[in-house]
Amino acid sequence: MLVKDGKCFRPAALVDQEIASRYSNGEAVRFTPVKVKKRSLEFHRLYWAGLIELTYSYWNPSGGLITPDEKKVLMDFAGWLDEKGKNSGAIRNAMRFFLTELRAKRTNDIETPSKSKYSLHTWIKIEAGYFEWELTPHGMVKKAKSINFNSMNDDEFSEFYKDAFAVCWRFILSRSFSKEDEVQNAVSQLLMIG
Repeated sequence: MLVKDGKCFRPAALVDQEIASRYSNGEAVRFTPVKVKKRSLEFHRLYWAGLIELTYSYWNPSGGLITPDEKKVLMDFAGWLDEKGKNSGAIRNAMRFFLTELRAKRTNDIETPSKSKYSLHTWIKIEAGYFEWELTPHGMVKKAKSINFNSMNDDEFSEFYKDAFAVCWRFILSRSFSKEDEVQNAVSQLLMIG
């Protein structure tokens, strides 16, 4: 998102500045302007310059090489085997070693992509329930829904922001902050800076 500043346009938030930095000074770039409501710019800044920026700074990618579905099936199967074998726990321990070795093997075979704010944004939308199911040759997958702050009213944005905040808090920010109020204060500080 860009904001008119005199005769020029400037990025509205740090994420927009990062996108603009992909282009060299003097390089021509075509964009299709869409006038947005003042409220939309405020939503954009609160979400991208506040919540996403803060969450991104505390996000340390981990896992992902073993899907939750794979882990669940293995855990269920190991639990079933342990139960049939008088619950010694040996099968579950073997499963943990297997998962550790599988993760290490996949680490060597798969190049880990770098983290991005857009991948974080997509993940947040899916975790917050803003997704549709899509049928692929590998089965059903969740596809993040598009959100458009310009078409959201205050109540719709508040609901989305509350859901997104809950995801960020539950999975990432609660490890570094003791209370949600501290996160809100940090978001407010980021908005004053940007």
